[in-house]
Amino acid sequence: MTQYSMTPISSGTRLRSDHTTFASVVASFGRGQLVVGDEIWEAPADGSEVKKGDIWLHVTSVDGINLPEQGWMAYIHKGYPICDNFTLIEDPEPPVKPVFPDSFTLTDPSGAKAEYKFVRIIE
Repeated sequence: MTQYSMTPISSGTRLRSDHTTFASVVASFGRGQLVVGDEIWEAPADGSEVKKGDIWLHVTSVDGINLPEQGWMAYIHKGYPICDNFTLIEDPEPPVKPVFPDSFTLTDPSGAKAEYKFVRIIE
């Protein structure tokens, strides 16, 4: 799942129940705390208390702790940054399990061949 992170520029940065300043405040967080979320919303047009291009993040955890009540925090509000260090968190590649053949053949310098068959994989 794609995730994003950012850090508030000032203490008292609010987490709200929706991506608008008219929504109720869920919590507030301090300068430099690591905020992580799973969805971004970008304002499609200017409006009351919003400017086209404003960006809000749906926050799921702060400083590595999952929030009991998730909410929205502005990254850009009315054209001004509220948070910085906005980063896309890449999903790590899953580890690749080696695939072993059923058997393999070796040829020595004289041309003699030997076939080796696997009985089991030892982990």
